[in-house]
Amino acid sequence: MPTHVVTALHLNLRSDADPARKNVIAVLPQGAPVDKIGDSELAGWFEVETLVAGTTLRGHLNGKFLGAAGTAFPTAHATGGRLPAADLGPKATEKRSVTGSRAYSIGEEGKPSKPSTHPAGKVAGIVRIVDWLDVGNLSHRRWVGGGGKTFCNIYVYDVCDTAGAYIPRVWWTSTAIVDLLAGRTVVAKYGDTVEERRANHIFNWLGEHGPDFGWKRVFDLDTLQSEANAGRMAIICAQRTNMESPGHIQVIVPENGAHMAKRSAAGRVTQPLQSNAGASNFTYGFLGSNWWQGNQFKQFGFWTNDVA
Repeated sequence: MPTHVVTALHLNLRSDADPARKNVIAVLPQGAPVDKIGDSELAGWFEVETLVAGTTLRGHLNGKFLGAAGTAFPTAHATGGRLPAADLGPKATEKRSVTGSRAYSIGEEGKPSKPSTHPAGKVAGIVRIVDWLDVGNLSHRRWVGGGGKTFCNIYVYDVCDTAGAYIPRVWWTSTAIVDLLAGRTVVAKYGDTVEERRANHIFNWLGEHGPDFGWKRVFDLDTLQSEANAGRMAIICAQRTNMESPGHIQVIVPENGAHMAKRSAAGRVTQPLQSNAGASNFTYGFLGSNWWQGNQFKQFGFWTNDVA
């Protein structure tokens, strides 16, 4: 009988307890059961047996990424034929200042409560969240890109998650969807039943599943900014023509203080007030005139949602 399960998003099973060597036998997904045979020579490491693709393998794992057999993971089931939210939940080690395992939500102490709890109302509550996350602060490493990677989808997820408007950081695999729609309860396990969603895929998700989670599409910048100013979550999402290249998604935030949208002489919004992670990170500002209409994008959309 298994004694432990993998709690990391994925974990290398090695031929010996030396992470400096190229000795990986297999990569185990989150929730994979393992049977501890004994302690490894390296402190904190275990010798284990586990079943991979029908074959019993023996190797070594770092014990800090294992939990006791029976460790609980988030579960979900469909209601009325509608798919439930997929989410791995918060983790105390996930903070603004660290890169960490970004598939989890922020569990940092001092994280703002939902906007509806703010004594000055939802608009002030959303502004408090944006100010606290402060994506433009480069010491907040969670969203700082590098090596060609950017994290616009993670930042939008963090804003929406904190505000109580669901957007997927991970979403159900096709097999999990079949199980959910068949009425079965599914455990959310990274790399098994859920997988990451990036901006290109979130665009499709917003069209297919967004209305079930309160997302409403709007079609002009005045409405988009007005909805944000009224205390609703507002986003822009653009999908790349080349789906192998990254799309982009960003938050449109309420106007506040000196932070205002750009308007024409007639008072029409020409650039909504943006909060952005990507090649350029800023808490309030503007990415560029109608950036979503760039030639690299094949389609875009504006969406809004109520917040908790």
